[in-house]
Amino acid sequence: MGIWQQAILSGLSLGSFYTLLGLGFSLIFGVTRAFNLAHGDFILLAGYLAFALWHFWHLPFSWILILCMVSLPVAMLALRELLHRLPEPFELNSLVVTFGLAIVLQNLFLGLFSADYRLLLLPTTVVLDLPACSLMMTANQAMLLLGSLAATAAVYLFLYRTFAGKALRATIQNREGAALAGIRVDQMQLLAFGLGGVLIGLAGPLMAVNMYLHPAGGLEPTLIAIILTIAAGVGRTGSLLWVGWLLGAAESLTALAVGSSWRELVSALVLLLILVGRPQAGAKHDIAS
Repeated sequence: MGIWQQAILSGLSLGSFYTLLGLGFSLIFGVTRAFNLAHGDFILLAGYLAFALWHFWHLPFSWILILCMVSLPVAMLALRELLHRLPEPFELNSLVVTFGLAIVLQNLFLGLFSADYRLLLLPTTVVLDLPACSLMMTANQAMLLLGSLAATAAVYLFLYRTFAGKALRATIQNREGAALAGIRVDQMQLLAFGLGGVLIGLAGPLMAVNMYLHPAGGLEPTLIAIILTIAAGVGRTGSLLWVGWLLGAAESLTALAVGSSWRELVSALVLLLILVGRPQAGAKHDIAS
């Protein structure tokens, strides 16, 4: 039984990280209604930035996290300015532009870091033994789990306990109604892109210490973010966490049962099942948790 419990624990850690991936995507999609197909590539950008800061400047990981969380909002605000200038039909043009941007970023990574797989190696490889439940967790896994949960909790408290967060939720739910109520929709867009950039800046370094980076690695995070947003609903933090845990556990159990090569197939099947079973899921913008 222990090996299955270990797989579930790994799945919960992975699922918490998936929630972090989905949060930034969901917030930005909520205020723009644009599917950012370069979302995963921006996470890779943060990951490669973290790797460069560690490899070339030998900065401690705490400083790397801070620098990435400060730098990525700048990139996301630049993306906001790009999307803001797109003509109608906005949704279609945003798909084309972000798809092209993803290709540009992939080639940038390829030119700067080659096609080699990169991993940010922290100086410690401590294994945390949990004798009460006969489980073990590496320090990197614990950091992935706790960092993702802390970020999710912080976003939840911001959205539901602050005036700015409530205004952002109102904008996500109904932009026209929010504008009539006196909410500055343009400021809420800046807030969503900035907050999404902070989440991406956190996700990139966490990804770099737990998973190998490679230029084409942005596709999977983008797919995960889209799946979670469609399944949970836009801006629904609690639902995103539950869906992330379920998807992470399903992937870990599948990898244990039939091999890791089948893990990615689970995500694609989940997306197909959601689209077949809930064809209107992507059209719902309710933000109740």
